[in-house]
Formats: sequence, structure tokens, C-alpha cells
Amino acid sequence: MLAAGALATAGLLLAACVPATQVRVPSPTPPAASPSPSRTPHFAPGAARSDDRLFPELGDGGYDATHYAITVGYTSSGKAITGDAVVTATATQDLSNFALDLRALTVSSVTVDGRPARFSRAGDKLVVTPATGIPLGATFATHIVYGGVPKTYEAPGLGTEGFHSYAGQQAIAQGEPHVAASWYPVDDRPGDKATYDIAITAPVADVALAGGVLTAKTPASGGRQTWHWTESAPMASYLAFVAIGRYRLHTSTHNGRPVLVAVASSLPTSVDRVLAQTPRITDFLASQFGPYPFDAEGGIVHDDPVFGFALENQTRPVYSAAFFRNTSTSYQTSVIAHELAHQWYGDSVSLAQWQDIWLNEGFATYAMWLWTEHQGGASPLQTFTQLYNSGKLPKEAPGRLDRRHIFDNTPYNRGAATLEALRISIGDAAFFQTIRAWAAQHRYGNGTTDEFIALAAQISGKNLVPLFTAWLDTATRPAFPKRLPG
Repeated sequence: MLAAGALATAGLLLAACVPATQVRVPSPTPPAASPSPSRTPHFAPGAARSDDRLFPELGDGGYDATHYAITVGYTSSGKAITGDAVVTATATQDLSNFALDLRALTVSSVTVDGRPARFSRAGDKLVVTPATGIPLGATFATHIVYGGVPKTYEAPGLGTEGFHSYAGQQAIAQGEPHVAASWYPVDDRPGDKATYDIAITAPVADVALAGGVLTAKTPASGGRQTWHWTESAPMASYLAFVAIGRYRLHTSTHNGRPVLVAVASSLPTSVDRVLAQTPRITDFLASQFGPYPFDAEGGIVHDDPVFGFALENQTRPVYSAAFFRNTSTSYQTSVIAHELAHQWYGDSVSLAQWQDIWLNEGFATYAMWLWTEHQGGASPLQTFTQLYNSGKLPKEAPGRLDRRHIFDNTPYNRGAATLEALRISIGDAAFFQTIRAWAAQHRYGNGTTDEFIALAAQISGKNLVPLFTAWLDTATRPAFPKRLPG
């Protein structure tokens, strides 16, 4: 993610820095083991909170979601949506009831495995009580019919996010970490990734976009049509999106994958030309990080004046038009490089906990540094040295951020600086082996800071605890790094 208000010089984000206090947490608890055939179930409610230290209100306990089949209907009349979602999940305990995140929207019916279920609301939670208990290890399908006018969130550092209607009949759902529950029922935590089928019904004159592969467009009643999208790789809930409205579409193939780029029709065609560089930038990043992880690629530029950020939505990043106004082409392509780098670091390898956000934003900012060098500009070492000597290196600790500041400058610039400090300390060969192995070993899964440190130490054969303690956990400017002996 990038906020459009951030300035950039040689790939450096110069946003304000603020103190942070939260500590890192260890790896998440592994999934529950399969039950013994003779075991007696002990049914209990699943937790209506997650174990995330920064956003415990997002996400739920007692089950692991594996697939979402979401059907959304949109009309500009009243800015309302209709929704129909089937959430397939596996119980990680004996469940008497369980919760899903869902904000503001009205639920009309719920079934579990085809049987009517009782349901109630508790704030932004939908609590479902099935007709019978669900035993540990059982797979079950929850069907929710819902609708209404979505309610957005206000996020520190980002402003409005969620499902937002604008310019008459256009709409977009985008944000981090708050977005998913504003338009579909969800276990809204990055550690619970799932595959998705998303069908969007909208006026026939509009385009209806989501991530993944477009599998069909079918007629619907009332001068409408339905766009069917499939994302076959596991995806964190905040990376799912919809964009509905008037767009210029450009389709092609790249390395056998479908490419779709879309630009709001209200924007100049110069934006299309910049976004068309997506495959070229993807190829460069693959040369640094390893094979591109998904079966589709592209990007979308919307013209919603409220959303002032770019987000790494899986397979198809979504950009605010602000990034393409009064800025250089080199800056614009560096923003694209940032969001595309997240396809490896953030999307394929996702966070287990939000406080490890530097693993997303530090890697993506470092990709901007690599792209700047590839374009004939400063090397990452030069960018790092300029940042270090300029007094703009954040003094806050990216491994200890609190929830108010996870999108401040610290996880971006100090996160990227941590990676360059690692590169200086262990050398190019071990460094690039480490970041490529990180992408490969955690492909389609989740990773933690502690796991990344352990991997870098294993590959380099060096004690890296002092280095990472100084750069991630200490709220001062670390000493300039040196090559470690051995």
C-alpha cells in the first residue's frame, strides 16, 4: 500500500514519523489436529475476536475459512448492494456457534449445510448458531443472504476505506486492514486465507471488476449483466475487491497469463500508457524475487476522490488517480513496482499478524529502490546512504508499531533500510537467496518476522539477532551496517 499524499525522492517516502509501542508476537498457533473417531465432542462458541495484537476485533476463532463464493448486486439507487455469500470452512474446535465479521449490512437468512441457523448481531459481528453442533475437523458451508447500504471505515493515516459509492453509480471496495466486512461476511484476519469466486451484477453499461481470472459474463435481468471472477490461490480477506463503473479495459496475455488493465474513463489516456508497463515491471521483479506467483496480472486506476491510496489487491493492484497527476513517469512506475512487489511479499506470502507490516511495506519499498536502480537511478546502497545521512531515517522501531501508525513512514523506509542493512551485512548472494527463498517457502501462506530472521540466519550462517534487534526493535538510529565476518 502507498498513500497518495506521500512524497517521493529517489524512491524514498517522506511521510511523518511518530512513536510506536507495540511488541512483536511469535508465530501463530498451528491448526488443531484431526479428531479421534472415538472422541466425545465438547461444543463451545468460537471466539468473536482474533489473536491479532493490533486488531483483535477483526477476525474470529473456531474455524478456518477455505473458500468464499460471493454474489453482489449493485445499483446506484440508494447506493445499496444485495449480497449472497457461501463461506466454506473447517472447524478447528467443537463449535456450538461462531462469528463472522460483517459491518452495517442487514442479514435476511442464514443456513449451515442447508439447514436454517439462528443468527444475531453484536456490533460488526454476525453470530451464527447452527441447528446442531459442528465437531472439530468437520467441513461446513454457511450461506448468508444480506444487503443494504455499506458503511465505510475511517483508518488512521489512510482516511476512508471500505465499500464506497461515488460519481452517481460508480463504486469501489478497497482498504487495509478495514474493507472486507463492509461488503461480505468474512473471517477478517490475514492469517485465514481462502480461495474466492466473486460474481458482480451491475448495469450493462458498466464494468464490474475483481481479482483473479474473468471466467464468464452472463446476462441478468433489467438491463444488467454479471461478471464472474475466480481467484484460485489463497488470498487474505483485505485483498479482495470490487470496482464498478465506467472503465477503459485493455486485455492481453503475458507469459501465458491473462493481463487486464483498466482505467476510469474520466482519466486521460496517458494513465493507460503508464499502466501498460505492468508486464515489463513484473518481469523485472520476477528476475529479483523469483517466479510471479499468480495466474493473472494487471492493475486498475479509479477516479474516486475519497480513496487516496494504492493497494496491492491480489493479481490486480488498484491505484488512486492521484498517483498519476502532476508526477513524473519514473515516479508513477515506481508506485506500480511497489504494488506489484506485494504480489510476492504481502499477497503470496502474507502476514500472520498486522504488527509484522514491515514485511509487506519494507519489501515493497525496497522493490522501488531496485526499480530506481534498474531505470538508471540511484542504487539501493546509495538510496539507503542518502536516507541514513539525511536525518530522514525513521527512529521508530518498525517491529514495535501500534495500530495507529502501521502506515506511517516507519515500516516503509526503515523496513526497506533494514533489508539493505541485511544485504550489506551478509552480501548480495546470501541476501538475494534469502528473499527468494522467503517467497518460495511461504508461497500462498503466511510468515512472521521471527521466521524471516531465522531463514536469513540459516542461509547466511551468521548471527543476525543483533542486526535485527537494532533495526526492528530499537527506537534509535542504528549504527551504519558493516559486512559481518566469516
